[in-house]
Amino acid sequence: MSDNSIGMIEVDKNDPNKMFARTCGMWSDQWFGDEWIQDDPSTPENEGTIGWGDHFFRSSDGGKTWEDITPGAGPTDYSTGTGVKNFISLPLATNGYDWAYGKACHWGSSIVIDPRDKEGDRLLLTSGNGVFACDNAWDEKGIQFYFQPDGVEECVSLDFFSTADGLDLSAIGDYDGFVHTNPNEVPEQYNPNMGSTSAITVCPQNTDVWARTANGDGNNTGSGYYTLDRGKTWKAFKPACTGGKLAITELSKGKYRVINTSPKGGASYSDDWGATWKDCTGIQASKGAYALVDPDDPKIVYATGAQYNEYWSSDMSKKEPTYDEAHYSYFVSEDYGATFKETRVCPYNWELTWKFEHTGDLAYVGSGTVALAGANHGLYLISDKGAKVEKLDSVSYAKCVGYGAPEKKGDVNTLFIYGKPKNTDPEGIYRSQDAGKTWVCINTDHLYGGTGNGNYLVGDMDEFGKVYMSTVGCGIVYGQISDGSPKTQPTAKASPTPTVKPTETAKPTAEPTESASPTSKPTASPTSTATAKTGEIIIGDLDFSGNIDVTDLTTLSLYLLGDKNLSDDALKAADTDGDGKVALTDLATLRQYISKKITKLGK
Repeated sequence: MSDNSIGMIEVDKNDPNKMFARTCGMWSDQWFGDEWIQDDPSTPENEGTIGWGDHFFRSSDGGKTWEDITPGAGPTDYSTGTGVKNFISLPLATNGYDWAYGKACHWGSSIVIDPRDKEGDRLLLTSGNGVFACDNAWDEKGIQFYFQPDGVEECVSLDFFSTADGLDLSAIGDYDGFVHTNPNEVPEQYNPNMGSTSAITVCPQNTDVWARTANGDGNNTGSGYYTLDRGKTWKAFKPACTGGKLAITELSKGKYRVINTSPKGGASYSDDWGATWKDCTGIQASKGAYALVDPDDPKIVYATGAQYNEYWSSDMSKKEPTYDEAHYSYFVSEDYGATFKETRVCPYNWELTWKFEHTGDLAYVGSGTVALAGANHGLYLISDKGAKVEKLDSVSYAKCVGYGAPEKKGDVNTLFIYGKPKNTDPEGIYRSQDAGKTWVCINTDHLYGGTGNGNYLVGDMDEFGKVYMSTVGCGIVYGQISDGSPKTQPTAKASPTPTVKPTETAKPTAEPTESASPTSKPTASPTSTATAKTGEIIIGDLDFSGNIDVTDLTTLSLYLLGDKNLSDDALKAADTDGDGKVALTDLATLRQYISKKITKLGK
């Protein structure tokens, strides 16, 4: 089967001779096309047709012999003199999630048979980037693996940025981040991709200018990208450090300074998008520093950091670190972030660093006043460039603080904390409209494990009361002010009853053969050539998209398993064998059509 480690073997409970297995931690090829192309200059990311991940196997004789069913695997026929690959599986399909193109099924040990599928054809496979599925694992050829992340919450957000003109941008561990326009829809992913992303930022003086930087790990050396046209095009830049945070300020019309703070303390700045870097002087911190550009004055840049000497305990005369060795600090710059002046704020919580790690971003209240979260030391308002530091009696614990749009124009920004106003209050999310004097509880019931790695609350800057929160593996959650009425999902508009028309594609004049190299990038998921027509039902097109593809196959599978309802029109489209009813035979017929074994659906 494989000389590599095997992560799991699955046995069909209805037939113990039928088995599946997959490798664990393997770094091998999975194909998104019929040809091996590692790099393709014609694609936006120079992506080819292969991803790197695990291999999958099946056995029909109780494990005596195994067959590799990984996309791209299969025996090579040399009978013609030149090797021709006989593929067992179709290329991996993105299932409509275009951002998954080139991302293999990897870092997962499980391969399971859907217990609701009596035939044992449907597989589910975990992956570092979601879940993959297969509905026809026992077909002789044309097996289709596809991306199926619907409903999967496992996701870690590391940064978020919101602007008053409607931008809501995220940075995500493992797969970059997204431009969020509607929380109920799959958002647009940044392109080019760069993997785990630690920071996303926008210039407050010109919100067309953004920058993002990679988190940095074994597979990612910490690249960065910036855009001057609101994310339409991106240019690469080399950040000063990996895994840091970013801020951008405008030096003059069309000229920008990017500030890159380090997760180990300190900061650097560049006026030429990473071609050269200089140290920001005055920031003394051993924990990650965070920078915030004043939205009203580009010369003013605020920062926060934490100093913690982890070696204080080596001095046997000490029971705890001194204030010099463990404290939170506020920094301010009046020269666009080149030099900073420090103001120490409160002790750093050394005794519970797992809970009180440096709390991160400052929150802009307004008119030069910012709020700093001091964990179990509460919340502080800092103004007059550090000359005035006020500890608020209204907060006993603040793990993080964020800010969003005020209810009325001209008011101070709305503040949000994850913490407790009083020590006896339940831990949760609270909102203040008066610069922290009073607080309203908005969520203590469902906290998704807390703020997690991202440790942020970000208020929406163009909608009062809306707030985004990082979580422990549950992605980004958001809250909005409710009018008291339950929310309903939008429904499709009514359309006139269409007529039923069989679906047919032109028959090929000859059997397809492999070419030495493709002339264009292969389609991310197999589709037919059928096109939707007004007033007609196209057999097989259950979602009325105009294409017959894996999405329709998934929809039909869910219906047959009792997990999805279909409209009358969709039921007509689901009758792919034309016998007047919808059953497993229709699923098999649709599979054959998508894998191009047959060229016609319906009678």
